[in-house]
Amino acid sequence: MVVFMKDASNTRHTAVKPLHQAIRAINRASCGALACYLASMGVAHAAPYVEAGQAGNPASWRSAEFNADWGVGAINADQAYAAGYSGKGIKLGIFDQPVYAAHPEFSSANKVVNLVTSGIREYTDPYIPVKAGDAFRYDGAPSLDSGGKLGNHGTHVGGIAGGDRDGGPMHGVAYNAQIISADNGDPGPEDGIVLGNDGAVYQAGWNALVNSGARVINNSWGIGITDRFDKGGRDPAFPHFTVQDAQLQFDQIRQILGSRPGGAYQGAIDAAHSGVVTIFAAGNDYNLNNPDAMAGLGYFVPEIAPSWLTVAALQQNPNAAAAATTPYTLSTFSSRCGYTASFCVSAPGTRIYSSVLNGTSLADLTIGWANKNGTSMAAPHVAGSMAVLMERFPYMTGAQVADVLKTTATDLGAPGVDALYGWGMINLGKAVNGPSMFVTEADIPAEFRIEGAYGDSQFVADLPGVGAIVDAGKPTQRTCSGPQCGLDVWSNNISGHGGLTKQGIGTLVLTGANSYSGPTLVNQGRLAINGSLASTVTVNNGGILGGNGSVASLTANRGGTVAPGNSIGTLQVAGNLNLAPGSTYAVEFSPTASDRIVVGGIATVSGANMALTPENDNAALLSSNQTSSVLGQQFNVLQAAGGVQGQFGSVTDNYAFLDGNLAYSGTGVTLALERNGDSFASAAQTDNQRSVAQSIEQMSAGNSVYESIILSQDTASARRAFTQLSGEVHPAIATQLINDSRQLRDAVGDRLRVEGLYDQPAPGSEDNSVWVKALGAWGKNSGSSDSASSTSSLGGLLAGVDGLISEHTRLGAMAGYSDTSLSLGDDTHSRASADSYHLGAYIGHEQGALRLTAGASHSWHRIDVKRDLQFGVFSDRQKVKRDAQSSQVFTEAAYRLNLQPLTLEPFANLAYVHFDSDSFTEKAAPRPSKAVTTPATPCSRPWACAPVTASTSTTHKNSTSPPPSAGSTT
Repeated sequence: MVVFMKDASNTRHTAVKPLHQAIRAINRASCGALACYLASMGVAHAAPYVEAGQAGNPASWRSAEFNADWGVGAINADQAYAAGYSGKGIKLGIFDQPVYAAHPEFSSANKVVNLVTSGIREYTDPYIPVKAGDAFRYDGAPSLDSGGKLGNHGTHVGGIAGGDRDGGPMHGVAYNAQIISADNGDPGPEDGIVLGNDGAVYQAGWNALVNSGARVINNSWGIGITDRFDKGGRDPAFPHFTVQDAQLQFDQIRQILGSRPGGAYQGAIDAAHSGVVTIFAAGNDYNLNNPDAMAGLGYFVPEIAPSWLTVAALQQNPNAAAAATTPYTLSTFSSRCGYTASFCVSAPGTRIYSSVLNGTSLADLTIGWANKNGTSMAAPHVAGSMAVLMERFPYMTGAQVADVLKTTATDLGAPGVDALYGWGMINLGKAVNGPSMFVTEADIPAEFRIEGAYGDSQFVADLPGVGAIVDAGKPTQRTCSGPQCGLDVWSNNISGHGGLTKQGIGTLVLTGANSYSGPTLVNQGRLAINGSLASTVTVNNGGILGGNGSVASLTANRGGTVAPGNSIGTLQVAGNLNLAPGSTYAVEFSPTASDRIVVGGIATVSGANMALTPENDNAALLSSNQTSSVLGQQFNVLQAAGGVQGQFGSVTDNYAFLDGNLAYSGTGVTLALERNGDSFASAAQTDNQRSVAQSIEQMSAGNSVYESIILSQDTASARRAFTQLSGEVHPAIATQLINDSRQLRDAVGDRLRVEGLYDQPAPGSEDNSVWVKALGAWGKNSGSSDSASSTSSLGGLLAGVDGLISEHTRLGAMAGYSDTSLSLGDDTHSRASADSYHLGAYIGHEQGALRLTAGASHSWHRIDVKRDLQFGVFSDRQKVKRDAQSSQVFTEAAYRLNLQPLTLEPFANLAYVHFDSDSFTEKAAPRPSKAVTTPATPCSRPWACAPVTASTSTTHKNSTSPPPSAGSTT
């Protein structure tokens, strides 16, 4: 049975109000579509579907569900799925009999939205009992056809376009798209009567679909042609439907455009004008007949042609011998593309398996899947493909996506666009890689050209950046959220007479061998050529041209930038290069290479600027033990076989300690990088920064730390580097541990000040000789001009035991554990922690009002230091775990004064703390150095050292930090 729109099986729809009301009463909340179906099949439970398809592996997507509709595989949809695209987030319109939302093929959440339309009829239909002036209302409930059966055409079409992939019997092309269904109400037979499509019903449907935000609308219906052309479709001896006959139909349409009777056609034109891609089946009138004027409306209204697609049907070649070389041919029932060829494609339409519903009423309604034939089945393959590509290219207009689909089609029949197949068989696997042609009228055979249908011949690639709003103010407004909005790659070979205009802040990469002959304009963002262009390239204000490929010729105007490579690379210019005044040649360099432009013709440099940038890979420079120096390197940055004319007006090096100098020869320009006269110390503002800078200055070129400072883009960046390279956290944690030693002294003092501690215990009582104390402290330091701010904390526990050894003297011992943490601020990115174990002894003597205390302790520290070096483009992480020890002796004298009602106790104390650390080497250090022993210096942080007199020494080896200077804690 050939099913097409109104015609194929001569079916008609009859609206049955009781049935509508009954179906609307179905409680889908209590019985989901898939659950209902499984229950009807006697299946109690179904295991959750697990997707077997894998990214990058098309074969993994070819399940039994995938293969059920041979068309999905024939258009290479598996390659799109493997690339990550399935129509997700796209609203796909179906203008047909309603898509039955309760069918298990559409069981995912919010899969189908049935639009509600209503109004007053314009047409008295001779096939069904309705007349002009009757009210209509459509809400997704199925209706009966002329044979008394429930209409399932829309449900079958919807399954092909977007049925769920969930382990069921089949799935649609865009299985993750949302289906927006509008009921066209009364298709009736395809009899060629222009007024047979009720203007009010169709206009309401068009308006609802456009307002819903649908970006593509499938239409498997039309006007049809009269029976006198039926034989002509198969036998050239009889009259067949030509473009002239279609013109006669359009002449009737034109008379009613803008009026209520013409709503079916005006609505379609308005939808296309709004940017919605409108897809029509070509018709089932056999191979010699052309499409009717509805399917060919883009031909008669040229400005909508870019957003219009007509679809012919394909079959698997029944000739087994020929199938090896020609696997697909035009279905025997399908109309040809004919005069619509320039906007016509072909897709599978014979024996297409999809969802259906059966029955004559709610009482016997059943659901299932079945094969159908028709261009009605071919069109939704195209609609689904458009939805997949709209996800793939979220920044493109609908017309541009249609161009991608057309120009990547597999050519069938006569070479190029032809009368039978149009552009050929759609190929999703190729289409996801971008367009294959920039089309102008010169690319369309003369017999199919449509005057005024091809715009200005420039394909505008507007990559607006991730998060940008697209189609602002329209029903299709959306956020460009895919990564392609900021960076996209087109890998197809692009031909045609058109050109490319790069707009938007994003980056577009072309990797194919592109032969298109129109101009390439880079107006905004970045265009990277990693393949080749036969096109002339012009970079305008705000545009950047990059890549490692080749172009025919290149002009950079004022504000335009040429930046070869993707990192460091070479850009080839076959013809001439022109760098105009105010343009920029951005040169990226490393110690061993730089960007370069190689010109086959003449290079004209008219005072352009050269801007120098270190290679991004230098971010890992600090992890290298040794590296080549950029100093003294000479790079051939421009080479022209036809000679170099003119000079660069300036070199912008943007480096505090580096200058770039240019030398010119007849055919080239050489860049030399040299040290300027500013010392590293000249950028410093504090003593510590100055000391670090002077130490680095003494290192040789090629040392990774030295090279990182050479590449400082300004003095502020250099100062940040000096601060971070100082390794301040190492003396800071030592100082913090020295400061924390007071916790032990304070604990002893608190213990020996307990009232009555020196009294002899009463007979029979126990001496209170055991004590425990919890330790806790938090601190914050605002820093100074020469030290970073910090926060610290300490927690721990001390326990002790003591007893009287004479009438007035008490001797004791203590042990404990503490945990210290320290975090430095002020852009130092450093933190440290220490686990400390303590052991000590103490003695106290009290004679009348006089109290004397003395003690000593020793602590073992396990220190863990982590610090991130982040300055300029450089970064590294250094860490070390090391051991340290500290010892202290302390004493205190106090005298109690009883001044009733007060008691005062003046005191004096003295402590000596010695801190000693093992030598250490930080992990990920760029260049381990010999151990350097630094002399003990006074603590530079009075707030931490005030309670004690500190004498410390640290032996360390730290390749990132030069030896500490005076004023730092060691």
